Amino acid sequence: MNSSETTLVSRVERAIRHENLFKPGDTLVVALSGGADSTALLDLLSRLPGYNLRLVVAHLNHRLRGAESYADEEFCRGLAARYAVPFEVRRIDVKDLASTDRLNLEDAGRRARIAFFDEIRSAYGATAVVLAHHADDQAETVLMRLLRGSGMTGLSGMAYRNARGYVRPLLEISRLEIEAYLRGQGIVWREDASNSDTVYLRNRVRHELLPLLETYNPAIRSCLGATASIISGDEVLLCELTEQAVADVHLAGDGDGELVCDIAKLRSLSTPLLRRVLRYLFMQVAGTLESVSLSHIDAICDMIISDRPNSMVTLPHEVTPVREYDHLIWRLGKRAGRDTDYELLIPGPGCYQIPSGGSLTVELTDKAAFPPESGTMYIDRTKAPFPWLVRTFRPGDRMTPFGMSGRKKIKDIFIDRKIPISERKQIPLLWCGDDLIWIPGVCASERTRIDTPSALMIRVAWNRG
Repeated sequence: MNSSETTLVSRVERAIRHENLFKPGDTLVVALSGGADSTALLDLLSRLPGYNLRLVVAHLNHRLRGAESYADEEFCRGLAARYAVPFEVRRIDVKDLASTDRLNLEDAGRRARIAFFDEIRSAYGATAVVLAHHADDQAETVLMRLLRGSGMTGLSGMAYRNARGYVRPLLEISRLEIEAYLRGQGIVWREDASNSDTVYLRNRVRHELLPLLETYNPAIRSCLGATASIISGDEVLLCELTEQAVADVHLAGDGDGELVCDIAKLRSLSTPLLRRVLRYLFMQVAGTLESVSLSHIDAICDMIISDRPNSMVTLPHEVTPVREYDHLIWRLGKRAGRDTDYELLIPGPGCYQIPSGGSLTVELTDKAAFPPESGTMYIDRTKAPFPWLVRTFRPGDRMTPFGMSGRKKIKDIFIDRKIPISERKQIPLLWCGDDLIWIPGVCASERTRIDTPSALMIRVAWNRG
């Protein structure tokens, strides 16, 4: 190799060490398309001094260009043989996949590649999947995300290492340098005609927008790369601040797609930090931020600062943030049994399982504790004879609360006690005939008053379960 080629190998090796992408002796899956970038990547990885890597070539035939696609496959097979490394190939009709899953071709191809590369990585126990994205790709990516609308995470561009364990050691190398390296080594590559098709946004950015911007700043590509690097560093710091804020506002979680946060603490955050916290929480619940826009996040912000104590927002991926007084509750999917209506007959003493959860224990007693224990009520049997009925709350329900003479709407009692809307149908209402005699944990009826303790008392206890 001449000095310029040696320099390129050294630059790649420095990026690998600086970003801790992989170590000597590791097994790596090399994503090979046959184009200049991935062909150079394979050669550079094979030449890293002292690394002695175990390379596995993986090629996905998208079947988009007829005979050309199969020619690319054979070219990659030949390269793998030249470097004496295993070759893995898969053929997928990406156009058919896009139609079936209602995706554009770019998204369908990306998903197919990820699934394939992940499978090969697992099969070989590889440390990482190595991608050939370079400095020009980085500039194009930043511009594309800027055009579509993006926050700092998107404008950070592509990372040297992503969350899937994919690494990109060529991010500081330009396309021109890569092609010059291949020519110097006498290595040929395949040209994909679709790279010139401006029906794709990336190609329009590459062939139309970037050349136009270069008339304003000839170094626009390196400037965009440098900007992405700066933003990426700032993003790391902001992620740390976000995680600290999340830890402060997060109160609880049930491990079943539900998180509970403190409204007052959320309100205390600045708008930029609040938005980041909400995106983080959404990711925790749904596992993805795909299809989540600024308007979705701001809808949650509006709910948090609103004076309305109960409200909800429906978001993508069946995520539903619910405002319940002082809490913001994140729910995923339909919470089973939460809105189930039921009626349960209580013919006499016994233990009864409540359909919405928990149980009701009814027993005769001649002793009463005053005030009653939590979740417990004592009733004079002569005032409330069996059978009883337990059912869910219904609009229009009323009762005469203990110590009062007039009837009051149950909805107003729930509001006064700040019972969240989502919990109102979880509380069993105990009826004797047409009279509501007890709302466990909330309020008893005047009808349950015991004037003189006697052997005709009944102890009722609600176990929430």
